[in-house]
Amino acid sequence: MTYTVFEKETEEKTYHWEWWLFFIIPAVIAIILGILFIVIKRHRGHGYFLSKFSAFTRIRFDHLEKRRQTYCPANDKCECHTKNSAAHIEPNLSCSHRSPTLYMSFAGAAMIVGGVRTTEWRGSMRELHRGVNDQFDALFLTDPAQCFYLQDPDYHWQGLTYYRNLVELYSTLYERVILIGASLGGSMVCMCADLATLSIAFNPILDPTLLGLPWRFMGAYCPAGQAQVIRNQVQINMEKINAKKMDHNCALHIHWSQLSAADQRQAHRIVGGGKDKKPRQTKCLTSVLDFDVNHPDTSSKSGVHIWFHNCPRHALAMHLKRTDQLIPLLRRHLAATSISFNTISNQLEAKQRKNSYIVNIPLSTKLEDNQDKDIIRIELS
Repeated sequence: MTYTVFEKETEEKTYHWEWWLFFIIPAVIAIILGILFIVIKRHRGHGYFLSKFSAFTRIRFDHLEKRRQTYCPANDKCECHTKNSAAHIEPNLSCSHRSPTLYMSFAGAAMIVGGVRTTEWRGSMRELHRGVNDQFDALFLTDPAQCFYLQDPDYHWQGLTYYRNLVELYSTLYERVILIGASLGGSMVCMCADLATLSIAFNPILDPTLLGLPWRFMGAYCPAGQAQVIRNQVQINMEKINAKKMDHNCALHIHWSQLSAADQRQAHRIVGGGKDKKPRQTKCLTSVLDFDVNHPDTSSKSGVHIWFHNCPRHALAMHLKRTDQLIPLLRRHLAATSISFNTISNQLEAKQRKNSYIVNIPLSTKLEDNQDKDIIRIELS
């Protein structure tokens, strides 16, 4: 077989390009890995990026396990937790420095919020209690395994029992226990809500099997059998709270994004409707309404209350915070727990409400089945 001069030159150029690619590709990979190493090492203190790698690979890191919990007492002298108890949380039962209120924050999925947030909700808690005499302790929980808190610190599928026992123990040590979480963290909030005074969940994932491929790819992991555990426990808790079967005041507020398709799939399991025309779980629900910060149910001491927001994003809490709606929302929910927000601005708001005349007009909600009634609040000052 004979080659022309042009064909030989073309073959030589292709041969040279192959050698260049042989050196360039490994060099590019090495540079990318080097940058990732520098970024991970730089942000190692908070678990950013390292948690992403852990969520993708399912590899456990001791550094993340040590940040499974972060305890922040109002009193600096408090020793409510023993040393080296970050992974296995063991409160000191003899501690005498506790505040009346304990917040328990369940962090969301690392792949969504940018890494394991060691103290998620801390800024909102501080803002909420700014200028208020009532002190609070806070326990911030994370899930390094990214499996809906269903694994205990020993990586056994006993997480539900582990965290329920933990919440139940703290409920005997504090006057008020308040649970708060979003997304993956909101799931465990709903699974422990019957043990707390007040529980607030934003876009909780109540059925992981409804998650699409992007969600599964981003790190949230839950086998089908464990997903059934979530569904069963949430339904049991909601029915208990709605029927007031506990020996203490207990309220669960769930906030969902009305314009988010993924979150609507989760909501339809409870409120009914959707493409599959799911039935409404009436035994689980006290009210289903479009959110109105002035609605009396926002400060209810008991019941299961579903609130829909005109938001297209899964990160609902972040949206509310950026639009200055989160703190008023939380303040209304906490009003039922006897926490005194006796600031000047709140006194003015209370005076305005007292001087107003309220007319309740029932209107059908925007839900597909139109079974519930919403309320318009008209104030005539």
